Amino acid sequence: MRKIGKLFYTVGFFLVFVLLGSSFSWAQSNVSVEASLSQTTVYTGERVSLSIEISGSFNNVSRPELPQFENFRLLSNNPSTSRSYSYINGQSTVSYTYSYYLIAQKKGDSQLPAVSISIDGKTYTTDPIQVNVIDRNESATSENSSERPDIFLKLEVSDDQPVTGQQIITDVILYFRDGLEVNSYQPVPGWKAEGFWKEELENSGRPRAESTVLDGIRYRKARLLQFSLFPTKSGELEISPYKIVVAVRSARSGNDPFSSFFSGFGSNQREVELSSDPITVDVQPLSPTDGATYLGAVGDFDISRSISTNNALVGESIEIETRVRGSGNIPLISKPNYDLPDGLEIYEPQENMRLNRRNSTISGSKSFTDVIIARSPGNYTIPAKTVSYYNPARDRYISTTLESLTFSIDENPEAMAASEGPGQLPVSPITGLASWITVSPEPADILEIWWFWAGVLIPLITAGAAYWRKLYTDRMQTDTAFARSVKAADKAQQRLQKAIQVSEEGNIKQAYNLLQKAVTGFISDRLNMPEAGLSNQDYIEALKEKGIEENLVKNIRMLLDKCASISYAPNTTHAYLKSHVGLAESTLEKLQKVL
Repeated sequence: MRKIGKLFYTVGFFLVFVLLGSSFSWAQSNVSVEASLSQTTVYTGERVSLSIEISGSFNNVSRPELPQFENFRLLSNNPSTSRSYSYINGQSTVSYTYSYYLIAQKKGDSQLPAVSISIDGKTYTTDPIQVNVIDRNESATSENSSERPDIFLKLEVSDDQPVTGQQIITDVILYFRDGLEVNSYQPVPGWKAEGFWKEELENSGRPRAESTVLDGIRYRKARLLQFSLFPTKSGELEISPYKIVVAVRSARSGNDPFSSFFSGFGSNQREVELSSDPITVDVQPLSPTDGATYLGAVGDFDISRSISTNNALVGESIEIETRVRGSGNIPLISKPNYDLPDGLEIYEPQENMRLNRRNSTISGSKSFTDVIIARSPGNYTIPAKTVSYYNPARDRYISTTLESLTFSIDENPEAMAASEGPGQLPVSPITGLASWITVSPEPADILEIWWFWAGVLIPLITAGAAYWRKLYTDRMQTDTAFARSVKAADKAQQRLQKAIQVSEEGNIKQAYNLLQKAVTGFISDRLNMPEAGLSNQDYIEALKEKGIEENLVKNIRMLLDKCASISYAPNTTHAYLKSHVGLAESTLEKLQKVL
């Protein structure tokens, strides 16, 4: 028993040693050492703090080995130290911070060398730090130093000589001196950048203030907002001033210039309206392209084209989608025009755009969907197309060739059957000579006399028609769903004709509103749906539940989407409206056959 107990004790001690050893090895590999400086732009004679922070899991750490500092003087070799502990995910972590004070002595750009430190017998080295030292006396005599206020707003652009359509990142920067505390800010609405398309960028988190020196004066700067501006024409364009209202708290004495300015507010917290100076940018024109179709796109893009199907029936719609993905002036990109063979009808394209305003740039995609309908069977080919965009980073046009698209159109058997029409028989008239013979009259049976049967059948047919008419009239008056279904086609046609009339008078939006009512009203009347309160998607889902073919549903969705987005398409013309009315008529005619 003693031997077994001793064996367990030995094995247990060994396992503990292994676990501690592995933990120690892991801890050594999980140590970080970083150096930071309180200011990276300093005056000559100004004191700055150099901090070396060690964090992780370790046992022994030595004092940092400081190098020789050029342009700086070390005040003391004895650092101030601080220590903190944390326990995360079952692992304890300790953090040491050593702080030294340096005095800047010589102006110019310099570099604080790396600092070495020994941790558990292993040497770690920090990264060097770039520092800019400014001569205090020269800065004090600067002409602009006395003119700068304690707090001001400034616009800073990424490029002051862009090309037409190029994305310019514009930052709204707030500068304020030490001693001022900014509590909040509110942009003044109504900022217009004439000659530019503007998009506000999304930046997560609160603004962070950084230290800087302007004309020999210490300021803190914070980026409040960020915009993407796209110049729409060449020449000198001015970015108008941006305005904000800032709530600031001053810790200065009563003789502070701000005190007299804000006297009467009765509080240490004041509000002031700030306005930036205008900025002039020199927009360069783009040179002509070398034969390719320019889409107005400036940035970095991928352009592609696809077709919804390679085989369809006469009268069915086919969609051709052109998609542009990337970063740049996506809102300003235009659709390329394609050479279509004869026998195809094309309707106004549908545009869809998705923008990503994060990561200090505008990116995303824009797609154009052409809807075409063939009126005769056969094989069709849409030729290849070379398109181009301008890449500012590469300073040249980039061309992309869109491959040709081929598809075949077959005869529509339903259309052939419908074209014959009811009551039309394939009987040809017989022509030729007639022979006349003389027939002697004989007494006829009354049942063989035509007027006898006419006298009997006409009253019966008249009575039957009157009875059927009475039943129909009664049902139209009592059965609301039946009455709506019967009148649906006429009501839709009246609305379509009214849409054309209103469009000719110049009211395009009202015309598209009537077009939408014609389509949705026909569907709701035929399916006995509520006459109001439904969304476009409700009508689409109702058609899908009825098993309506996909191409027909796509046409209806395209019409409804166009009507819904007419407020964002101010350039829509009467001709485009007539094309959509024609598509609506053919679509409702097909829909009437299946509903």
